[in-house]
Amino acid sequence: MSRFESMGRIDLVWLRKWVNFMLRSKLLDWIRITAGEAAWAPSLVFLVHAVASLGFQAYQRFPPLDIPMHFLGGFVICYFFHRSSVNASAVGLLGPFHPVTHVVLVFSLVATTTIFWEFAEFTSDRFFGTHAQVDLADTLLDMFLGIFGGIVFLISHHLLARGGSRNA
Repeated sequence: MSRFESMGRIDLVWLRKWVNFMLRSKLLDWIRITAGEAAWAPSLVFLVHAVASLGFQAYQRFPPLDIPMHFLGGFVICYFFHRSSVNASAVGLLGPFHPVTHVVLVFSLVATTTIFWEFAEFTSDRFFGTHAQVDLADTLLDMFLGIFGGIVFLISHHLLARGGSRNA
């Protein structure tokens, strides 16, 4: 057996060990639980966005539709990250649930997601001529609305959870 053949065999052994570890790991449990519990919300909003945009040209026909969609996008992605964080604590990927660090983590992820969404719109405009971003003011409003949607989720969840479980 040549040196390169033995290296390929080592890589396959390592890959098999890694796959087995992943199948038994907390990470896979976290992904499975979170996907089953919370991925439906942002997926549904994205599907509505895609059908409205590509199927009906709704944003060209009714430009103000952009406003509630960015707000709703921020709200549902915040729900997704909230459940992701709670589940990561539950399976042991993160430390014990702590309300302050939870809010900081989830808010940061929502803000980062809104920024990357706007990067995606910019890229789509540049390379595919989609004209999703009208101007700088529109882009900043979109970012504000996404972040505000996340803030509304966090506040409403806090108010609703006061009577029950803190991390529900």
